[in-house]
Amino acid sequence: MADINYAQNEKYFKPVSYKPGIISIVIGVLLLFFASFGPVVIGLLLIGLGCYLIYRQTADRPTDADFDHQISIALGGLRKRALEKLDLDESEVELIKPVIVGGKIFGGTSDVKRGKDGIYRTSECEGIVIFFAEQELHAFKYQVSLVNSARTKESTDVYFYRDVVSVSTRSDSIPVRVDQTQVPVHLDVFRLTTSGGTNIECSMGAAITSSDNEIRAARQLIRDKKINAS
Repeated sequence: MADINYAQNEKYFKPVSYKPGIISIVIGVLLLFFASFGPVVIGLLLIGLGCYLIYRQTADRPTDADFDHQISIALGGLRKRALEKLDLDESEVELIKPVIVGGKIFGGTSDVKRGKDGIYRTSECEGIVIFFAEQELHAFKYQVSLVNSARTKESTDVYFYRDVVSVSTRSDSIPVRVDQTQVPVHLDVFRLTTSGGTNIECSMGAAITSSDNEIRAARQLIRDKKINAS
């Protein structure tokens, strides 16, 4: 599997400023029109410098599709990673398909950018995997930065079915700061709640996210297990 390209992803969020390049070009053009031979050479150099500065702002800058591919890379091996971290064999958790959820992280250290397609993207993403064994659930949560290799978090938990209170999804509108402006962003969230007050929560929307039917199957299994245990 390909690696995350942190340097390229950082360019995606870096603000574009054409001002220095434009100023250099304007000064160069003025020198061409209103100066003698010596300043004309300087004017040409300034125009060339301005063009280079503008080029530097756009060269190798990832597109929205490029960055989406990086999210796929970051979350693509989530199931395998979860099995390893939970020290599980696939044969131990085959009751139903695991619930896999992935999405964006807004807030904290995450950078936010509105793409050309109108979609808000963040520099950090997260994912969870929940496996279902005979007596318990095994959960793995993963948070990763796409611009800084040092910002990665992982956690694992095991819960008995009788301790699970609910498995739910909800839609929120959250305030997010983008380019010094506060904007409302729609966010779907998955949540598993236990009787001990522990929550496993993850935003939704990534391509890896389980279907509604798979999430409903998990709810039904938990409900059946709780009834059988009572």
